[in-house]
Amino acid sequence: MKTIEVKMNGMTCTSCVLHIEQDLKKVSGVISASIHFTMEKGVITFDPQKTNEEEIIKTITNSGYTAELLAGSQDGHHHSHQNENEHRKHIQSEGDQETQKRLIRLIVSGILSIIILLLSFVWKIEYNMEMMMILSFIVLTYGGHEFFQKGIPSLLKGRPGMDTLVSLGVGAAFLYSSYITLFTNKTEEYFMDAAIITTFILLGRYLESKAKGKAGEAIKKLLSLSAKVAHRIYPNGNIKKVPVDEVQTGDCLKVFPGEKIPVDGIITEGRANINESLITGESIPVDKKSGESVIGATINGNTTFVMEAKKVGSETMLAQIAKMVEEAQMNKPHIQKLIDYISGYFVWGVILIAVLTFSIWTIFIGVHPSTALIYTVAVLIIACPCALGLATPISIVVGTGKGAELGILIKKSESLEKTNKITTITFDKTGTITKGAPEVQEYKIVHGQQEEVLHIAYTLESDSEHPLAKSIVQFVAEKTKKKPLKGESFQAMAGLGIKGKINGVQYYMGSNKYIKKLNIETKQLKKERDAWESRGYTVLILANERDTLALFGLQDGVKETSQKAIALLKKKRISTVMITGDNEKIAQKIADDVGIDTVYSNVAPDEKKDIIASLQHKGEFVAMVGDGINDSPALAQADVGIAMGTGTDIAMETGDIILVKGNLMKAIDAIELSHATLNNIKQNLFWTFAYNSIGIPLAAIGFLTPAFSAGAMAFSSVSVVINALRLKRFHK
Repeated sequence: MKTIEVKMNGMTCTSCVLHIEQDLKKVSGVISASIHFTMEKGVITFDPQKTNEEEIIKTITNSGYTAELLAGSQDGHHHSHQNENEHRKHIQSEGDQETQKRLIRLIVSGILSIIILLLSFVWKIEYNMEMMMILSFIVLTYGGHEFFQKGIPSLLKGRPGMDTLVSLGVGAAFLYSSYITLFTNKTEEYFMDAAIITTFILLGRYLESKAKGKAGEAIKKLLSLSAKVAHRIYPNGNIKKVPVDEVQTGDCLKVFPGEKIPVDGIITEGRANINESLITGESIPVDKKSGESVIGATINGNTTFVMEAKKVGSETMLAQIAKMVEEAQMNKPHIQKLIDYISGYFVWGVILIAVLTFSIWTIFIGVHPSTALIYTVAVLIIACPCALGLATPISIVVGTGKGAELGILIKKSESLEKTNKITTITFDKTGTITKGAPEVQEYKIVHGQQEEVLHIAYTLESDSEHPLAKSIVQFVAEKTKKKPLKGESFQAMAGLGIKGKINGVQYYMGSNKYIKKLNIETKQLKKERDAWESRGYTVLILANERDTLALFGLQDGVKETSQKAIALLKKKRISTVMITGDNEKIAQKIADDVGIDTVYSNVAPDEKKDIIASLQHKGEFVAMVGDGINDSPALAQADVGIAMGTGTDIAMETGDIILVKGNLMKAIDAIELSHATLNNIKQNLFWTFAYNSIGIPLAAIGFLTPAFSAGAMAFSSVSVVINALRLKRFHK
């Protein structure tokens, strides 16, 4: 199987989308075709054994639209990041050029329409009507040529669209007026109407084109924010500035104060204070030290550091996010599929109403055909289904773009629909509600001076990679601000602890079982140890050959935002459930601390999905929030899977929605954004249907002029886009 992306020009409404999709699905070997009206793109999956890219492009061209291959296949053959980005910039540039051409056609048509208006009402000169005919002909053939170029052929093929309605309307007005001018002595003409209708529709399309560009700015912004250069360190120590596209995995790079980090990687020397708001949506800079990962395009603070490039080009988090946002915008929610289907019949319905309008006025009411024609033209013009086609996709494009700005990546636009229905949220514990790493919660010095004892614990654990050891080191380092002491004979005892000599004295650190095995008395610690263990702590004991020196209670710390997030979910009347593999005592303690309603403990990863399925069976609409690795089956089972992002591995996460920062408050933001986007779509659809329900009857009974209808039609499309752009002001 092979999937390609195609950039298209010439689509004017959702019936165009339907026609292209129908034509492509008739091609042997095409498995699926999804065309997006607002993005002006298509994603086509096909069998390379049966068809190819050329055949697909030819099919789209034969349907009456222009098409160009945008991205390469997804079957394992990858294009370079540089080529793909250059191609995207080229396509964006072509889109800007098309908007400029629309502006020129609009200006020319507008000037000529003003002259026709003056000839109609002010300048009464010889050959007045002939001049208006010539000028309106120029407006129709230069400004409005696209209406006839697409509208008439699509009607002949039995697949009328918006351009059909416009071309029938202005064409009928122009031809009737031309007949009156050339072959009769009458003075009633509608050249002004034909010209002004064309100009108004061109104005609507120009404003629509500009607004659609603004709606899709999120991806353009993301791609433009990447670093342009990097400082590569060569083996001889020389540093050379190179274009970021030349950076390879494994390169050693120097990052200076205030610079953008060129690619994703790991700090190998120095420290950094990095502004990651571009990726995470959080404005507070993050401290990073040697061994920690950094993300390309984020901004370095006031230090210099050295890093190793780990992910470059299209593998960087920024490129993956841009790709993910684009795919979400291309994905059609159920509501849009329904609208595409309806709009295919809507145009036929309008043509039928137009025919009935002309027939009733001439045959049954007995008005002059010229008057009936004007009412018919008004019906054809006001009913153009542009706003209907824009109502859903424009809101999806703006909503998903806003999500990316906030560090919420929506992989499928359907997720925005689904998130609005959530009644129960289930959580993994480790790395979701908790930080995913143990922290020292309590400690007690039994013998000796506090600073000296802590320093011994720090020295013993400083070379260990064990998570518990790292927690001790981090805790003591923050308290003493000293470097480890010199020691010898350090040895890790698997599953028990560690031992080593410091200044000639033998020390041990580990579990109670380990210390007792060494025949060191621990009875005096029993009270604290039992109390701490009852709270779910892991207890470590520090001792020398004679005495116990200190006791440390460690536990995976709860994230600062977890309690607030759970409280906000309860305000929304959403039930909260925690599913964890931890024992009941620890799980219940964490749940009580953050306010979770229901707890399932001692659960194996593959059993989590069964619990979610049972909740769904009870009628709950379930979201699962997890780390996206061992929670994959549960995330897939849930109605909405929300994965907590883990640094540069973001693209590997499972789930419908990814929270880049791994912050539960972002889950609330995702729900709020879903509400806002869905409400925006509903508003757009309500006004679109209201507009057509009121406008078409008024035009049919003669209350609206064709020129007014054209203005109203243009306004309806632009108003839908402006309403969707309000989502840009969404606040978390």
